[in-house]
Amino acid sequence: MSDTLVVGIIGLAGAVVGALAAFLGVVYQQRQQARLADRERRAALSQGAVDSLLIDLEALRDHAWKRPADGDVAPGWGEWVEEMGRILARIRLSIFRLSDRDLRETLRAACLFGFGNEDLLQEAIGLRAGRILMVAMCGEAQECLGYYLRREPIPATRFLSQARREYEVVTRQPAPGRGD
Repeated sequence: MSDTLVVGIIGLAGAVVGALAAFLGVVYQQRQQARLADRERRAALSQGAVDSLLIDLEALRDHAWKRPADGDVAPGWGEWVEEMGRILARIRLSIFRLSDRDLRETLRAACLFGFGNEDLLQEAIGLRAGRILMVAMCGEAQECLGYYLRREPIPATRFLSQARREYEVVTRQPAPGRGD
C-alpha cells in the first residue's frame, strides 16, 4: 500500500469518527434540551397549581366563616355545602399538578375530610368546631404551600397530619364484600 492511500484511509477514518462524534453530540444535546423543557413545563404547571390552590384555600377559609349553624335543617345549609363542593373540586383538580407527592397526598386527604368539615375528622382530632377546624386546616395548607414555593422543608402540621393519618386508615380498609 502506498503512503498516499494510507494517509487517505486515515483521513477518511478521522472524518467518520468526527462526524459520528458530532452526530452523537447533537443527539445528546437534543435529549438534554427535551429534559430541560419537560422540567420547566412541570415547574410551570406546579407553580400554576400552587397559585390556584392558594386562592382556592383562601376562598374556602372565607367560606368556612359563612357556615350555617350545625344541622341538616339549618337555613342555607344546602347552598353552603354546594359552594364548598365547588371549591373542593377546584382544589382537587389543582392538586394533580403538584410535583411533591407527600404534599399532594396530604392535601388530597384534607379534601376527603372537607378540610375539617367532616364529623369523622372532627372526632379524631377532638375538636367539634367545624368552622375553626376548616380555617386552621386551610391556614396550615397555605403555610405548607408557601414552604413548597420557597423550596424549604415542609413543616409538620397538626390538623393536616391528622387528616393524612385518617386518610391512610380509610384507604387501607378492604372494600365491603370482598373478604380481604
